[in-house]
Amino acid sequence: MIYKIKGTITSSFFVIFLLLILSAIVLYPIWTMVFLGAVFAYGIRPIADRLTRYIPYRSISIAIIMTVTILPLIGVLAMIINILFHSAPTLLSTAQKINLGVMDNVLRSYVPSEFLPSVDILLNVLKDLLNNLLNMIMDYFLDLIKSVPMIALQLFILFASAFYFARDGDQAVSYVSSLVPEERRDFIRHLIIETEKVIKSIFYGHFLTAFIIGLMAVVGFQLLGYAYAIFLGLLAGFFQLIPVIGPWPTYTILAIYDFISGNILRGVIVLIFGAFLSSIDVYLRPKLSGKYADIHPLLFIVGFLGGPLIWGLAGFIIGPLILGVAYAALNVYREERTA
Repeated sequence: MIYKIKGTITSSFFVIFLLLILSAIVLYPIWTMVFLGAVFAYGIRPIADRLTRYIPYRSISIAIIMTVTILPLIGVLAMIINILFHSAPTLLSTAQKINLGVMDNVLRSYVPSEFLPSVDILLNVLKDLLNNLLNMIMDYFLDLIKSVPMIALQLFILFASAFYFARDGDQAVSYVSSLVPEERRDFIRHLIIETEKVIKSIFYGHFLTAFIIGLMAVVGFQLLGYAYAIFLGLLAGFFQLIPVIGPWPTYTILAIYDFISGNILRGVIVLIFGAFLSSIDVYLRPKLSGKYADIHPLLFIVGFLGGPLIWGLAGFIIGPLILGVAYAALNVYREERTA
């Protein structure tokens, strides 16, 4: 009995299993950043490969691509934080000074009085809603600033893992493939191909759609004369990443603000413009996603909604990616069984 126990403890399988468990414990707090780094590396590798034709050192070409990609993201993040902290007090002050009498007169001039039994209550609710929303955004970003050190650590892990996955990804794939039994390598190879399709579908179908709609929102809000149009457009693009929600919270709040302020014409125009932004998603998202992966949109919607509940913002990528790859794996398995 003792000999069997010693043989089990000293067996290669038990030692490897124990080490894998300990490795998982070490990686658990940061695995989402490592995972996102691998996804990010997949996106920059093709560009780095082209640059390597002119720069013989792969590490330098990857570093250049990452710098060109990361600096704008850091600049946009810094700009959003700066605009928010400069604009939030002004917006809060403006919301508190809203002239409800203007809105009262406008409503009474367009709507029969029998349908407005309590206009003052309605307007006060709208004002409180706007104040609470602005206060919530302000509190969120204050908490975000307090967590800057942890965010900096996570970003470092993200960028470091992206760099090494982009540089040594082929070696990692070859190493993992060498551990797979010969009879299962075709399955893994097909699964990797399908995974690449899912990643492309997520990127082009969701992130590129959000980027296009956010850019259109920036231009539209700028033409309509809104202050902080860039910030509002970026906010609309961020909301676009969330299925079901879309950019409507941004332009709805702007329309409510215009109606309360008495700028009825601009409020109506921004609602029409917002409806256009929401409707164009119906065309753009399937058009871009369908080029790469034939996966039902419900899987992506469930992944986008369920992922953030478990992994936070990173869940917007991890959730649909896991469901998409699981669906692709089942398809590959089914094809092997029917072949």
